[in-house]
Formats: sequence, structure tokens, C-alpha cells
Amino acid sequence: MRKGREILGLPVISLATGKEIGIVNDLVWCPHIRKITYILLDETGILHQPRFIRYHDVTNIGKDAITVAVDSLPEGETKPQDSPRVTQITGVPVLTTEGENLGTVEDVVFAVEDGELLGCEISGGLFEDLISGRSILPWDAVVTWGEETIIVKDAVAEPGRESGAVPHLPE
Repeated sequence: MRKGREILGLPVISLATGKEIGIVNDLVWCPHIRKITYILLDETGILHQPRFIRYHDVTNIGKDAITVAVDSLPEGETKPQDSPRVTQITGVPVLTTEGENLGTVEDVVFAVEDGELLGCEISGGLFEDLISGRSILPWDAVVTWGEETIIVKDAVAEPGRESGAVPHLPE
């Protein structure tokens, strides 16, 4: 289990050539299949075109680098330009269907093996984070992925917890 922000900034190394092919700039995900589908590399070079690597081409995500089986997308594969990215949901408010504010999205949590999205890390604010820590919102609790707000099931907010924070996922 890893957090998206832990991956940002890591170099991506090709196992075929041993060369660094870029630095992770963002993770592209699909809400329908609940998986990270692509890694967006830094936009370097003269044309400043974004470069993508399919997540299933990742062979390993280590502490210091990511290794990949191929250097780029296969010829003819469409680049996921309009797909949601991890950095786009950072700071988005999370509300229950009853209107209770649970905090804001700080990160995503995913399984390294297949890119499955396990949940979102939610911040209740600096003070709440220091006192109780951040909590993980299970991915299946989301009712609506809005552009300005994420709406979740009311059952996510535990009775008796003032902040409405959700429990931590088991390791």
C-alpha cells in the first residue's frame, strides 16, 4: 500500500536501457475501474509534450525509483489527456449526503501490485490532523466525484466522533 504523493518526484528507469526516462509528475486514474492507469512524466524537452507510461508497464515502485518494462506508450495508443489526476483532487472538500463536512482530500492510497485505488487520505485540518491523525476514506464510500466536492455515504461518518473522520484502513 502506497500513497500517491510518495511516488511524485521519483525517477523512472527503463529496465530495457538502464536510462532514466523521466520524473513522475502525476498519477492518472480511472474512477470507473478504481485503478491508477498511467504515470505522467515531467514535461521536458523542446516541445514540452506530456509523456505517459501505462501503470501495468511498471515493474516495481521502490523507495528511490520506479522501474518500467517499456520506455513509452505503444504506437497509436491515445494519451489520457483529460483523465483525472491525483494532484487534481488534492484539497477537494468531502461531504456526506447529509451535508457533514469530513475534511479535504490530501492524497490517494493504492495497491502497488495492480494500481487498485484503496481510498483517499482525508485531512480534518492541521489541528485535527495533529490530534487524531489523518483518516482513510474507503473508495467504495464515494457516491459522487464532483469537480468541486466529493460526496460520500453518510455511514462513513462514525457516530460519536465529533470531526466525522473515518477510520484508518488496516495495513
